[in-house]
Amino acid sequence: MTPKERIPKPSKSQVQTPAEGSDGVADALLTAARQIFETGGLPALTVRRVAIAAGCTTMQVYSRYNGKNGLLQALFDEGFTALANAQQSVPHSLPAAERVRQLCREYLRIASEKPSHYALMLGAHSGDFQPVKESGERAMATLSNLIEAVARALPQTSNQDARAKDVAHQILALCHGWAMLSATPLVDGTRPEVIDQAISSLLDSNSMYPTKLDTP
Repeated sequence: MTPKERIPKPSKSQVQTPAEGSDGVADALLTAARQIFETGGLPALTVRRVAIAAGCTTMQVYSRYNGKNGLLQALFDEGFTALANAQQSVPHSLPAAERVRQLCREYLRIASEKPSHYALMLGAHSGDFQPVKESGERAMATLSNLIEAVARALPQTSNQDARAKDVAHQILALCHGWAMLSATPLVDGTRPEVIDQAISSLLDSNSMYPTKLDTP
């Protein structure tokens, strides 16, 4: 028989004291979940660990968040909120191609600073967790800034919207690949000029050569 997992008892400095009222308890639980999630990743996040770290009971985790999935939902939303805020901070007044590059730098910054959130945002789910529909739609909306900037950076065509989406998806795939490789010894993620050059090449190639969508 496999022995039960032994979870170290947190020290007094690690255990939070929830504020009075349901909101205080919910905040304490989410703060504890975030700390566990950011230090140990998805495998470390359990209802029991969160309850102990927050100074709460497991029942309170279920009453406030409906268990682990509710905590994952909150963390999922946190990640995309951080990404949306970062991208919205990029000035619209920048030249279009430069704005595309800066949006991508912000994307990569969030991926680097919040690797556990980023993994969850990109599909590293646990068990049967799936983001609620409204949350998923808000997540997809974070692409809108990139698509808008790409549309401005490309020559005008009769299929501008569809073409901008295609190129934005190409750039997103490039950024995701770079983010994943930057977490390994294979590439130096501290050199953003490399990804800048790759993005510029993508924009230039799509400006010079019409896609099938542009062919009469």
